Amino acid sequence: MKIKLLLSIIAPLISNLSFGQANIIDSIVHQTYQRKFTIHTPTGFNALTQRALVINLHGGSGNMLSAQGFSKMNQVADQNNFVVTWPQGYTPASSMVGSGYVWADGRNTLADQAAIDDVGFIDKLIDTLVLNYNIDTTRIYICGFSNGGFMTQRIACQLTDRFAAMASLGSSMDTVLYQTCNPTKPIPMAFFNGTSDPAMPYGGGPMQNPQVTPVVPVDTAVQFWVSHNNCLTTGSVINIPNTFTTDNSTAELYNFTNCDCNADVKFYKLINGGHTWPGVYVAAQASVLGNTNRDINASIELWNFFNAHTLCNTTVGIDEQIIRRTIRIYPNPAKTELYLNISPMDKLEISISNLLGQLFLKTQNQNHLDISNLTDGIYIITITQGQNKITQKFIKE
Repeated sequence: MKIKLLLSIIAPLISNLSFGQANIIDSIVHQTYQRKFTIHTPTGFNALTQRALVINLHGGSGNMLSAQGFSKMNQVADQNNFVVTWPQGYTPASSMVGSGYVWADGRNTLADQAAIDDVGFIDKLIDTLVLNYNIDTTRIYICGFSNGGFMTQRIACQLTDRFAAMASLGSSMDTVLYQTCNPTKPIPMAFFNGTSDPAMPYGGGPMQNPQVTPVVPVDTAVQFWVSHNNCLTTGSVINIPNTFTTDNSTAELYNFTNCDCNADVKFYKLINGGHTWPGVYVAAQASVLGNTNRDINASIELWNFFNAHTLCNTTVGIDEQIIRRTIRIYPNPAKTELYLNISPMDKLEISISNLLGQLFLKTQNQNHLDISNLTDGIYIITITQGQNKITQKFIKE
């Protein structure tokens, strides 16, 4: 009798810990809104084993269900034993049920206009999933497509310390975020962008929706993270084999490595690619969204990138953040000139030295530095404001 009673108590506990492969729709309350999400658990999932988490943000006018078919990431999760969650953005109460949803990515979207706090929503969602699904907090990743990619960039600037790596697809950085972004640490970042994207201008500028903020060129957004992460090595372009010859697109990979905190940057440049998820062809969208590159599968590439990183706890100190809020040093690598977005009112001392400490330049409040007389190599620029000091490496080439 005692054994039967013990089994009757243990059995429900085991069943509560074991989910197996499942798509579970749930919600949490944030800002009085009932915010929905889908959680996909892989085959054999149980809450006794910690697993990595990938947060995947749908594009504008999409939702948490359509994004799963758009990217096919659940299949990759099943094959690699990680958890995926699909949060859902905001839609006005007046919209039709089932219509598209949008993220408050900071570009004056409908969600921005409604004062939706999506950064806070994602932060609270992580807490919920860690508690209920035994998520490994050192292996939390986020990616997003289009509006979801812009949202990922905003989160990268404001909630960096929760993530081990991030990725944006079919998106860039808007011009305001580019000037104000202040991440608290280096963060591994990947970009996937088509050069013929009809919805997201590869070369930057206004979006199709005139109400949203214009964007910077994709190359500029990539270089922002290369510079922020202090990457010192730029590998030559890797021409990915053109295995799918009928997709009217080819792929190039640019790797930026030897970065602080192992925060490498990868850029998949999809020549003649459109506003699509690489590797997943949707015939009905081809005439509107352009070519889908099928030489790579973005979901597989994303997981390979994510899986190579765990959370780096190195953060920028408070004093250093004070300076970094307003200062960017670019370009990096640089050839003849180095720029800083500072003003004479900042009262900054600036010096450039090599790795051995040999001083080559010392000045004050200069936002344009001539480095043409430096030989090619790695240098350190030091910026001092009172008792506060930051240093950053840059490459002269």
